[in-house]
Amino acid sequence: MMTRMGFDELWIQLIMNCISTISYPVVLNGVPRKAFTPERGLRQGDPLSPFLFLVCSEGLSTLLRLTSEKWVLRWVKASRRSPQITHLLFTDDCVLFGEATEKGQCVNYRKSTMFFSSNTIDTVQSVISNRLGVKRSNNFKKYLGLPNMVGKRRRLAFQHLKDRIKMKIDNWRRKRSFHKNCFTSNSSLHNGMLSITKINILCELKEFGGIGYRNFAKFNLALIAKQGWRLIENLKSLLAQTLKAKYHLNSDFLNSELGNLPSYTWKSIWAVKGLLLTRLCWKVGNGRDIRIEDDIWVPNAEGLHIQQMVKRQNITRLIRSTFSREDAQKILQIPLAHTPHDDFLAWRGESTGEYTVRSGYKLLLHGNFLNDNRYNPIENRKC
Repeated sequence: MMTRMGFDELWIQLIMNCISTISYPVVLNGVPRKAFTPERGLRQGDPLSPFLFLVCSEGLSTLLRLTSEKWVLRWVKASRRSPQITHLLFTDDCVLFGEATEKGQCVNYRKSTMFFSSNTIDTVQSVISNRLGVKRSNNFKKYLGLPNMVGKRRRLAFQHLKDRIKMKIDNWRRKRSFHKNCFTSNSSLHNGMLSITKINILCELKEFGGIGYRNFAKFNLALIAKQGWRLIENLKSLLAQTLKAKYHLNSDFLNSELGNLPSYTWKSIWAVKGLLLTRLCWKVGNGRDIRIEDDIWVPNAEGLHIQQMVKRQNITRLIRSTFSREDAQKILQIPLAHTPHDDFLAWRGESTGEYTVRSGYKLLLHGNFLNDNRYNPIENRKC
């Protein structure tokens, strides 16, 4: 694989020596045993393994793409204008998409299970199950720790995750190694004592006087907002191209609409768009992508861009006459680029300009920002 990718022979030889010369000693009951040399697979746990996996996955992706171009392997599309998807690579799994045959569409009665609504009576369930020859079940099985059937009652479907976490916390509390139980005291002093604390104090950050427990609901929203940030930053990713072609073909993510019959993934990402909008700001470059919205107060200036203002030598009078004194002062303090570059969005919650889950979670703790309202200096200007 490395030869086809153009690596030098000396480099390939060094890499192969690192892989083929490894041996593993075994210690059994404190007694060293004979070492053995692995003959299959890459070195698990070695710092070199992730890079070798990337080389193999890149070669596999190339072969699958060439196979799809020859129509040997059929691809799938989320919508008419979506990119073609032949495969998806995960950490330890690979999903291939292809065209099924008629035989593959036949029902496998051994592996099939039928689920009924709670409103369906038992006699009707039995008749349908016997007529189709498919067994029925009311216990939803799990795959990779998640239920196969979610339905409309999502909170009930994922309740087991919260129950497992609660059970682990209870087990830790019973152990003396847990920091809360490291202090011994007379049990008679606290047996009948009930300690009540507000949830907002428990979930408040330690730097603000709280305990620092995470609010699961808000932390989950901060995690989902990370996916929205990736849609903004990496426009060429497969996910960004697929969602854009299906839900916001003629606009960007920040100006997109929910649309009709949205998927659960798109609905979740779109719901946290308001969180990103509260702290996103444009960094002015050439001014081509920054649009002054709803500028109806300037005659014959509909569709005005920042670029038209950046190119002017004397814009102070225009800015002061268009915006309020406070907004005009902020606009005049924006440094203009000495070298031309594109405009880009930055996150004001971090000094690096990159969105982080920590900054998003901190923002959610101190208010509800799940709306699509944006601050526009034109709306606050003096008439």
